[in-house]
Amino acid sequence: MKPVKIVDLSQVLYNCMPSWPTQPNLLYEMLSNVARDGNTMHMIRQMTTHSGTHIDAPLHFIVGGKSTDQLPIDAFAGEGLVVDLSYKKAGEPITINDLKAYENEIRLGDVLMLHTGWDKKFGFNPEYLFEWPYVIEETAEYLVEKKIKALGVDTLSVGGWDGQLPGHGPVAVEGSPARVHRILLGAGIILIESLRNLNSVLDGRKYRRAYFIYAPIAFKDSDGGPCRALAMIF
Repeated sequence: MKPVKIVDLSQVLYNCMPSWPTQPNLLYEMLSNVARDGNTMHMIRQMTTHSGTHIDAPLHFIVGGKSTDQLPIDAFAGEGLVVDLSYKKAGEPITINDLKAYENEIRLGDVLMLHTGWDKKFGFNPEYLFEWPYVIEETAEYLVEKKIKALGVDTLSVGGWDGQLPGHGPVAVEGSPARVHRILLGAGIILIESLRNLNSVLDGRKYRRAYFIYAPIAFKDSDGGPCRALAMIF
């Protein structure tokens, strides 16, 4: 069956791009050029498993949790739902009430994608780097009860920023983001972060179903991995 529309949900990667504030910069360079050397090749000099659009595997926060290569390939694809949370303000928690509006639409085993519109703020600015809307512990527990398969966000993280840097203090309660990750990953829910273009899936709707693929690079024993995330609309 051919999809009516395929939407790329991935962030294009480039040197020193905006990313998690305490992570090292992504760095890569061209080693050869086809016009000069007969072929073009690049070398990645520095990159984390959470650069750009990526998944979090249980090992990221769970002692003894499964690594990316230990998860079955069907963990990285599935039918699901994009819901519109674009009304959320900077630094505002995503609550159970925000999701209860879609309670009857969220099905067992769904891939749930939260559209906040924060990908449109992408850049070196306080809103994108620190002040995104974020899932709190009670909401994470609610999603575990709903037995979703995966949770995706168009922000830097599912949880909020609770760090301290010269440019910005904490937004979320200290320790809460880690607890949110442990709740979700501990229940086997795959996390997909730094998504883009969820608005193109919605196309003006408040919610819309699609089939999602978010397969990461299969690094052995890794806690996550960059992925090319796609939405297929039938």
